[in-house]
Amino acid sequence: MLSIRSTLEITTALLLAVPAWAQMSVSEVPQGLTIQGRIIQPDGLPLEDSNVHFNIKVLSPGAEACVLFEENRVVNMTNSKGVINFAIGAGEAGATVVPAGHTLPLHKILKNSGTIAGLASCAGGQTSYAPNAGDSRKVRVTFTVGSETVALSPDFDLRSVPYAMESENAVALEGKKAADFIQASANVTQNRVETLLLPANFDGLLALLNPSASSPTTGSIGIPSSDGTATAPVRDGLMRYDEATQTVQVSIGGTWQNVVTGNTGVGSSNIEDGSVGSADIADNAISGGKILNNAVTTDKLADESVTSDKLMNNSVTNGKIADGAITFNKIANGAISTIKIVDGAVNSAKILDGSIATADLANSAVTTAKIADSNITTAKIADQNVTTAKIADSNITTAKIADQNVTTAKIADGNVTTAKIADANVTTAKIADGNVTDAKIASVSGSKVTGNIPGNAAGFYGALAGDVVGGQSGTTVQRMQGRWVANVNPGVGQVLKWDGGQWVPQTDNNSGGTITSVSVGPGMWGGGSSGGVSIGLNNTGVGAGWYGNGSYVPQFYVDASGRITAVNNVAVNAGYASCGGNLHGRAWISSSGCSSATIAQCVNGSTVTVGTFSTGGSCDGDGDGF
Repeated sequence: MLSIRSTLEITTALLLAVPAWAQMSVSEVPQGLTIQGRIIQPDGLPLEDSNVHFNIKVLSPGAEACVLFEENRVVNMTNSKGVINFAIGAGEAGATVVPAGHTLPLHKILKNSGTIAGLASCAGGQTSYAPNAGDSRKVRVTFTVGSETVALSPDFDLRSVPYAMESENAVALEGKKAADFIQASANVTQNRVETLLLPANFDGLLALLNPSASSPTTGSIGIPSSDGTATAPVRDGLMRYDEATQTVQVSIGGTWQNVVTGNTGVGSSNIEDGSVGSADIADNAISGGKILNNAVTTDKLADESVTSDKLMNNSVTNGKIADGAITFNKIANGAISTIKIVDGAVNSAKILDGSIATADLANSAVTTAKIADSNITTAKIADQNVTTAKIADSNITTAKIADQNVTTAKIADGNVTTAKIADANVTTAKIADGNVTDAKIASVSGSKVTGNIPGNAAGFYGALAGDVVGGQSGTTVQRMQGRWVANVNPGVGQVLKWDGGQWVPQTDNNSGGTITSVSVGPGMWGGGSSGGVSIGLNNTGVGAGWYGNGSYVPQFYVDASGRITAVNNVAVNAGYASCGGNLHGRAWISSSGCSSATIAQCVNGSTVTVGTFSTGGSCDGDGDGF
């Protein structure tokens, strides 16, 4: 177990005592909190591990203990004698800031003003911390060596160094903070403020703010004259009210000119972006004469501000709409009806790609006359937004659709019906290859289809002729390959036979016979009950040829089915001298007389008399007994 045997010193380079006249920003001073200390192990030796992981948190002082800042760093403490010395929040090498839920820099979390919101980790579940005057901050240090983690306890209080307490006065002037002064900027300068507060100009400002004040000098920053004097203005751009003529005047070219009011055109530059809303437009107030050409652009209209009752009939023309100015969020649902659009006013350039949605069109509002030829393209229509209710019957013609622009994605399923398409207006050029699917077609009537439909006879009309005759619901096969079929009912098991004049149901020929199946026994193959049947002996593996000779005797093995399944050649012994050179088992006539003979056999090298037999004769004198 590791231990700390020293105090931990924490200082900050953010709280500086500077004089009130000094010009210094936070970026000009060192950033970070310096942490110094020494770590001694239980054996009295300093910690000098080469890989020590530190975690440092800056916490709010209360029980909520919100993490205001957190940093991880890896320190090589080899030869350090246990001393640590680093600055958190200074972006040092090896340091990683852990997101705390806000984006404030380190010096901002030390201020005791405002509220720090969006905090990701507080003990009480809060997400914000509102510091009180005099609040300190706590620092919690944890380090890990190998698998052991040590937390320094208790947490350390972060307090001001003596001169840093005086630094509060560095951001004040006679006790007044920055919020008590007018901040200089590109528009607010010392010269402009002095010019504005000149006696003549200041009197004019008071007169503008107080109508009962006496009139200032004529022409002073555009303040009106009460007597209509013709004194030339000192510069252009001044304004005044002439009580004699009761007109508002502006100085242009060294003279006062009346500001003309009346039925003049409003251009795009006269309208503040997004300032025209539905409530600002009187019903039927928008007509063609009130709008300059190309004055209506997308940024001039508040979303949903264009409704049906704001447009006079036939007031929307091509010239009034800037290219790309019509988007779906500028138009109230159902606001565009046929009577609001001048014929031919809507073309491809006036509509932002994909901006026309189903809800923006009144039912049957799109007619042939309202669309310039070839101006409906794929890019102008949001997917699935062309429905039956939006198109007046017979108003889609060939001229209205650009080539290849009818695709599957542009048509809601089942919305192309016969009434929506003028006769003969769907041509090959209008439909992209492969884009007419079953789901896109509600129904097809006969008048909409010309030519043949290959591969599908579901909708043919009229009678058939040839081998098959009759209508669609009553066809009959009368012939096969041009030859008549007899109109008789077949019997069970009968087949069609050609009798020389027609096909007739007849009984199949049967030549008789008694064998219905052939079975084989053990050691055989084949057999069957139909067709050509073959049988044979299974191969036993014994090769064909002669076995045995003068030196060998064949030895056979016969199985239970009488088959020779193995043959061995057995060598025979040489003849025995005691048997007269005869082989074992050989028999011979050893002696004979005129009426009998003796048979001998060689048995294991010995001659054995087997027996005698009568010769049935007498000696003929030659001595052989025969």
